[in-house]
Amino acid sequence: MTERTFRLLFGTALLVGLYFSLDFLVAGLAVLSLSQGITGWRISRIVTHLRAGRASSSDLSTHTGLTDAAIGAAFTLEAEQALSLIVTAMIALGGIFFTNRLWFLPWFMGFGLLGAGLSGVCPMVLGLRWAGLK
Repeated sequence: MTERTFRLLFGTALLVGLYFSLDFLVAGLAVLSLSQGITGWRISRIVTHLRAGRASSSDLSTHTGLTDAAIGAAFTLEAEQALSLIVTAMIALGGIFFTNRLWFLPWFMGFGLLGAGLSGVCPMVLGLRWAGLK
């Protein structure tokens, strides 16, 4: 599974959850996004490794930033991890905590992720990479 496919599926699931007021789905997507942002283990890479039949922990650690050099570093953050944390913040603020005032934030993220999945270009990731994240 590519990042493009994951963004398409995530954005679609988020929009469906928001449209049909499925709060458990929206909260579950927020938790999934938070876990990806904190751990660096992205669903797209895990699925790719499982489909290829080489899902050892050493293979996953080299692709998630959990190498020996990264463990010794003070703080390493990839653009995809930062995107996951931003998506979590937007979903939590607008979809869980301040639903009356900031209702548009999760909708914005859902349409943004859907557009990024359809086009293959995520402006947020490009901006985060331009800002210096790897």
